[in-house]
Amino acid sequence: MFSPLEQSQDRRLESISKARLTHIARRALGDSSVQLRSWSREPVYGGFGGAKGGTAIYRFRGRTTCDKTWSVILKILYRRPDEDQRSPYYWKREYEVYRSGLLEDLPPDAFATPQIYALEDLGDCCWIWMEDIVDLKPSWTLDDYQNIAGRLGRFNGAYLSGQALPDYDWLSHDWHCAIVPALAESFQNLDVQLENPLARRTLPLEAKARIQAIWRERATFIKALSALPKTICHIDAFRRNILHREQEVVLIDWAVAGHAALGEELVALVAVSAYHERLSHADARQLDRVVFTGYLDGLAEAGWRGDARLPRLGYTCAMVLRGLAGVKQDIDLMIDADCHQALLDNFGGERIDEVADFFAEARRFRLLDMAVEARELLKT
Repeated sequence: MFSPLEQSQDRRLESISKARLTHIARRALGDSSVQLRSWSREPVYGGFGGAKGGTAIYRFRGRTTCDKTWSVILKILYRRPDEDQRSPYYWKREYEVYRSGLLEDLPPDAFATPQIYALEDLGDCCWIWMEDIVDLKPSWTLDDYQNIAGRLGRFNGAYLSGQALPDYDWLSHDWHCAIVPALAESFQNLDVQLENPLARRTLPLEAKARIQAIWRERATFIKALSALPKTICHIDAFRRNILHREQEVVLIDWAVAGHAALGEELVALVAVSAYHERLSHADARQLDRVVFTGYLDGLAEAGWRGDARLPRLGYTCAMVLRGLAGVKQDIDLMIDADCHQALLDNFGGERIDEVADFFAEARRFRLLDMAVEARELLKT
């Protein structure tokens, strides 16, 4: 059964007028004379479930009377009552990013952004009508990762080399630090959770003591991040959110963007990519080296001439904090049998214990190795 909010949202989508869609299609096609013949709507992901407090994405496509085809994306952000603007997951942030014009000042040779055709604040949700981008590079080489890291360096570096930091209230602050308090209950109940065989498999007992030690040191990593130079970061820049369009690279999904430490931007590009690409420990290490080299090059091109140990410290400390969040995430997914089929679909394999083994292997790099390196950098 759909909730009243979900039913209300369905009615709202069904009631979108032909005139409204005509206006959107004209913006998409760059032709003010367009008239619509037909159109359809399909969920991309999210669908009705977003009405419970998340995000839903739809693709509208159609044909004009002149036999032109068009397609656009409607991204719906649902309000979560009483959520503070500085929350790491503030529901309205992406809408505000596009509405503010913040992205109009992106440094040259960094990223483009999707064309926005209309923004609507409906009270219980916000609608973002945007360009439907066809990604021209469905697979990446290491050179591509290095190129993207260089762009991230130029983006971050601009705000470290003279460009003023915007200070909107809705921007996130120290995102990787801000997600840590919500992990406390999970770590307090770790022994109980590890009674589940799959949870024990994804967090082997031989790694438990090391991970608990990292958890106890979390304030040290948070303090180090907080002391580093700050810039504007996307925070979630990995393959799904980076699309290649002809000669441009488009960065989408600005839902967690804000002020963050130098180097923090690389966490998603390395950790999330290694996770979704199911990289081995050795391949993840190679990706790490290539990405960090590209990032330093980008920072230098933007005019930053600081000590390379600073972005490395920001990167490793943030990796540790995101790795701690990954412990909670992976254990929750293993315990919840309703998630298992989706995990198999996303990560491949025929058995869920194989996915648990991969999570354990990925954690060696994303958390254990990063903690060792961060500690060494803090000594210097």
